[in-house]
Amino acid sequence: MKPVITTFIFDCFGVVCDPVLNGWYKENRLKKGFVDENLHNIFRQFDLGILSEDDVADYFLKYEGVNSTKEEIRKEIDSFLKLDQSLVKIIKKLKSNGFKTVLLSNANNSFFERKIYTEYPEFKSLFDTIVISSVVGMVKPNADIFLHTLEAAKSKAEESLFIDDSKTNVDAAVNLGMQGFLYTDADSFDSYLKNNRMISRPNPQINN
Repeated sequence: MKPVITTFIFDCFGVVCDPVLNGWYKENRLKKGFVDENLHNIFRQFDLGILSEDDVADYFLKYEGVNSTKEEIRKEIDSFLKLDQSLVKIIKKLKSNGFKTVLLSNANNSFFERKIYTEYPEFKSLFDTIVISSVVGMVKPNADIFLHTLEAAKSKAEESLFIDDSKTNVDAAVNLGMQGFLYTDADSFDSYLKNNRMISRPNPQINN
């Protein structure tokens, strides 16, 4: 029998929010036909805080067929930000039932401060703990950022469910003793919670 879950740890982009940088890249790659095998490294540097939002915009400007200004690219990237309101309702329900909710994101904190927190003022209140890779200098799927998050949340690995749209990241969490859920959409996650009776009952063990 699996241990009782007390903590839900959510990825941000691709789960709570639509992908933003990846959203811009995929749409424009299809339109203009470019392929960038170095992009993963660029995104990793961005997630670690080595590169800024301006640096990534400058990098995108070098692609063949991209004729936007830096300001236009920034606006295009920002336009991909969309909060999944169906998942937000689920997160609020989990919180109201006494579960811990945590955000663990590979991202540059500047985007959160400039865009997410201003466009969605309630965002911070959805989570008891927020861990962003550029702030802590660690990225998924490295074990150190998962261990840091568990410590920050004061949660045990075996009592935590990690939710991410990346199988690599989910597997890394499971290897550390966490439970994992490969996210595709809010409906399937909601069904998972209901099937495991997590959404409708409070968990009194959390605050013990």
